[in-house]
Amino acid sequence: MNTPDTFEIAYPRYTFRRKVMNQVGRILLRLLARLQVSGMENIPSGGPVILAGNHLSYLEPMLMAAYPRRPVELIGAGDMPFVGFIGKIVALYGFIPVNRGNLDRVALNQALGVLEQGGVLGIFPEGGVWNPGHMKAQVGVSWLSHKTGAPVVPIGFSGFQGSLSKALKLKRPHLQMKVGRLIPAFSFENDDRVIKTVYQDYADMVLKQIKALVDPQDFLSLPEKIEYCLQVSEERTDSAIEKVEISGSDALAQFLFTPVMLDSMATNLKKPVQPLFPEEQPRWNQQFSSAIHAAINVLQENAGFFTYRMGMERGHQAEKALHELADLLARAYKSQKTVVLKARAHLQYSDGRVEEKTHEYRILPDPV
Repeated sequence: MNTPDTFEIAYPRYTFRRKVMNQVGRILLRLLARLQVSGMENIPSGGPVILAGNHLSYLEPMLMAAYPRRPVELIGAGDMPFVGFIGKIVALYGFIPVNRGNLDRVALNQALGVLEQGGVLGIFPEGGVWNPGHMKAQVGVSWLSHKTGAPVVPIGFSGFQGSLSKALKLKRPHLQMKVGRLIPAFSFENDDRVIKTVYQDYADMVLKQIKALVDPQDFLSLPEKIEYCLQVSEERTDSAIEKVEISGSDALAQFLFTPVMLDSMATNLKKPVQPLFPEEQPRWNQQFSSAIHAAINVLQENAGFFTYRMGMERGHQAEKALHELADLLARAYKSQKTVVLKARAHLQYSDGRVEEKTHEYRILPDPV
């Protein structure tokens, strides 16, 4: 029989430290936000259980850890180092880091061990915050429930978009943590479908129950559909304009309009990609080329960075577009041509609103 000493992570761990931090966190949340917590009685008082919630900010993990009566071991992003004050707090509290976009057996086994010790595991099935409301549920919740027989408790967090910034500005945002009814553990009996399909169905069901606990008003602020477009052209020295076709240009536009991905590269991974941000700034060929190659280097270091966040096909399209754009910039550098990227995002909301976001990247020849 396994004992706590035989597991890589003994449950619970850092008991005193986490109790103090949870208490401080609850006090700060009450001071900085108008918080409503309900349904805590739905979390079983004993045995393995998975807490699964939606995720838009740094605050949801804080609530998921601080408010249940039982110690919660959280799973979090291990492919993106946390930085600044938040990074110090996260490092002090501790969590199970998972390398998203790759098969991280170490993280899965650590999470499995927590449940095998009868512990409480906190996860966010969407796996990130880069496309709120449109992300597919990851099947890790299904696998963990299947392997351990742990039921799942859905948690809906409402009012968290931009909540940390509001709280720090003393605007006291209205936040809600609603704990739903227990979902029985994953079962694969009498089902002749491929297990991957059954895993996905269970994960989708969990995510659906999570979303049912979220205030419907939250979804009104998120676009129901987004279409991306990127037009590429070259300007010769005689001002003539020539359109250039780049494979996967729409996927590249999606990357350029996803601030979480750009911020991750710039802030967490310390890559020089600032010229890629869709804001007004002077852009020179070599500078922009360096930014493109920095993004390509991220994909070489973490092959799943795009595909995990954008889907397999879309992610590969964006990667191919980066390589083709790098080649185009190299040719333009030699011929002293200006490269122009016109990126567009067309957003449609469930209440009928339509929003257009456009940005022009004008990449000039380097000054002589």
